[in-house]
Amino acid sequence: MQFEAELRKLLMRKRTYMGFVAFFGLEAVFLTLFYIKGGDQFFKTLITRQGEGFDEYFSALTLGHFILRISMLLLGALFLALVTGDIVAKESEDGHLRLILARPISRLRLLALKFAASMFYSVVSVLLIACSTLVLGVIMRGWGGGMFVFAPEMSLVNFFDWNSGLIRFAIGAALLGFSMSVVSALGFFFSCMKIKPAAATIAALSYILVDFIMNTSHMMDSYGHLLLTRYMACWIHVFADPVPIAQMARDMTVIVGFNLSLFVLGAAIFAGRDLKS
Repeated sequence: MQFEAELRKLLMRKRTYMGFVAFFGLEAVFLTLFYIKGGDQFFKTLITRQGEGFDEYFSALTLGHFILRISMLLLGALFLALVTGDIVAKESEDGHLRLILARPISRLRLLALKFAASMFYSVVSVLLIACSTLVLGVIMRGWGGGMFVFAPEMSLVNFFDWNSGLIRFAIGAALLGFSMSVVSALGFFFSCMKIKPAAATIAALSYILVDFIMNTSHMMDSYGHLLLTRYMACWIHVFADPVPIAQMARDMTVIVGFNLSLFVLGAAIFAGRDLKS
């Protein structure tokens, strides 16, 4: 099956695993810090200020959500851009596309398979990382307890019991993977151009970083609807009470529309390229 072949190509590349190594390294740093005396003081201050018990709400779910929130957008964007920036440009640079297109397969079908593989990789990789953060939390704090959610950029502070928090964490992780597909779509789009794989990676990562800086600096509040990272934060809304379903649906629709637009534009650019010379 051609889709499986595209996934195998992704898994055979060393840079596919660089993101996982980086996240596991980050988790190891957190594990070390929290075992050092005073490493958990930050959470103790936040939780007790809200009038709740630290021992109850400093849990595996709290740690898992915290690590994902502070690291996924930047670190996740880096390793997704590394992988998807290669997906077309690398094969074009090596001359493999000429061999592939010698077979009875259209350029559009080939790109559709590569785009689908990019989207699949985005969701699955983020889910695996989310599971690893939860495992780290269980190692440190054990199973059970409450969940404390702190997202100052969204003006969100909330508490949940273990069962409710676990469900929201799972849904949030799935939505985070969906949100990060934006980075993969950007990497795929630039990879369709006649540029080096490294240039495609840098272009995708630069776009996300500039968008993130403009969003966090509030310099474009009047044009916030143009910033992708604002829509990518839809996963955090899962932890609001009540959940703003209408807003989340709008944000997810924008992400789907953006991804499909990049696929169409990338396919149009690729269709006009001369791969024989």
